[in-house]
Amino acid sequence: MIESLLIEKSYFSNKNDEHNLADIIKSINLSRKTNLDIAQMVQTHSNNIENVNTKGMFISDGIITSKENISLVVRTADCMPVLIKSENSIAALHVGWRGIENKIFQLAIQKLGRESLKVSIGPHAQSCCYEVQKDVGELFSNNIIEKNNKLYLNLANDIRNYCRLNNIEIEVSTICTICSKDFWSYRENKTKERQYSLIWI
Repeated sequence: MIESLLIEKSYFSNKNDEHNLADIIKSINLSRKTNLDIAQMVQTHSNNIENVNTKGMFISDGIITSKENISLVVRTADCMPVLIKSENSIAALHVGWRGIENKIFQLAIQKLGRESLKVSIGPHAQSCCYEVQKDVGELFSNNIIEKNNKLYLNLANDIRNYCRLNNIEIEVSTICTICSKDFWSYRENKTKERQYSLIWI
């Protein structure tokens, strides 16, 4: 598990960790002497964000809570896991290019408020490998790198720039899930496996 350097009680898993979410939570509960419940998402690349107060499965690509002992979980295999902490609440977002286009991050910030915000983006497809077609490239022309007549997207750049402009603390992983052998990548081999990213209060 990779621990966020910016946000306490937040982690990003990799291939070397347990593949079963329940086992990951069990391990955290034992090591941290906690009793976490799990709130996770049926992710559809939407910009829907749900406020949650209980464990369960929510049809959304973002979940927010102010309740203690609920671990918010996002599953990824190239998209960005984005974990956010404000003074009193936390959020977990599943963000791909559609989420960026539909401003899911900004919507989450509106719901959380701007006070004492910290943002941690975990391992995801990076511009070294994240090839996109012309239609997607045109949507994000400021975040595109062209190499050998191919277009590659810097997926985190919009969120990073937003945070810098609004004085929000942010850390962004430089690990690429496509070319790193330690992470699951759908683009690499159509895997059904996923990384888990977790945050709790």
